[in-house]
Amino acid sequence: MEAVNPVQATDLFSPQFGQITEKDADAGIEQPDWPTLYQRLLNFGVSYGDLERIKAALTDQVSFSRALGNLAERWKRFAERAWKLGRLETPREQWKRAADYYHYAQFSLPDSFLKRTFQRASRACYKRAAGLFDPPAVLCQVPFRTMQIHGYLRIRRPGAPCVILIGGIDSAKEVELHYLAEVFLRRSCSVFYFDSGRQRELCRTALGCGLEQVVSAIIDFLRNEPGVGVTPIGCFGLDVGAHIACRAAACDSRINACIAMSGFFDSVVLQQWPASIRATFLKAFGAPNLTLAPMTGRMKAPLLLVYGTSDPLANNDQIKALREWACGPVETLTLEDAERLCCNRFNECLPAMGDWMTNWLLHKNSQEVTLI
Repeated sequence: MEAVNPVQATDLFSPQFGQITEKDADAGIEQPDWPTLYQRLLNFGVSYGDLERIKAALTDQVSFSRALGNLAERWKRFAERAWKLGRLETPREQWKRAADYYHYAQFSLPDSFLKRTFQRASRACYKRAAGLFDPPAVLCQVPFRTMQIHGYLRIRRPGAPCVILIGGIDSAKEVELHYLAEVFLRRSCSVFYFDSGRQRELCRTALGCGLEQVVSAIIDFLRNEPGVGVTPIGCFGLDVGAHIACRAAACDSRINACIAMSGFFDSVVLQQWPASIRATFLKAFGAPNLTLAPMTGRMKAPLLLVYGTSDPLANNDQIKALREWACGPVETLTLEDAERLCCNRFNECLPAMGDWMTNWLLHKNSQEVTLI
């Protein structure tokens, strides 16, 4: 194992490390909420031991990104070495780990060559591991207007219900959506997951014809897949992906159930978001007036709203508006003190979401559906 050389002993949780320097501000770097980010990293593939190991080398956000990037490169080399020896499990584990580390290496960087390099490396490592997963993840290109929607399809068994997972502002199909998809795979569902906010051209084109049509195009594609076909469809989304999921469920009757995690009713809430998330949203979508109001009266599918009370994207007025907007069964899972994506309460919310979705898809009976 290669050692990470500490540059300067810096406590990841110290107030000094969380401050934004003038140099950072000029470069467009916003220091993240480190304790919250720690929870997210640990739940989405970065080991506690590695995080503790690199703390000593941290001096600023860029040093953190480079330290994670160096670890990602090391895991990628281990995977390639094991692959050449004819092994299967170790390459699968290490390529996936490298994808996670590369993703979080770019996470808080401003748009730059370094950020794009880490993003490409994360996608490439996941692609190498994809065929080794159980079930395998097949990279698909779904036709939509003049472009392709890139997503992964994993078929649990032919004809199983299928859950479409839609990424949010700062999530990736190769990382966050992969782990969330496992929740539904373990409950005998197939899954298809794709990015929303990270495909800028797709976002701008979809705005012109309706974001919900992206999901309808995916359902059309899945209907023609031999392993999926005509089967119950669920939709799951994170923040912007949750908004798209609600739009799609209201407009496409083929969607049988919908989960919105940290979703919003309209983009008025944008002004309350952290600056980094707001900037990412504006880069992807421009400055649209996104609202579910024109679809009032059309949301018949069961809807589960999931929020953490410490999530900066959560907004009580938006939650109330979503509940009043839905015409079918609607439930709210609110987790006290849960942070962004409820990462610090995964042991509670993931089983609840998985059971809620699969019960609606398999039984179509609200009496079979229970929340914790």
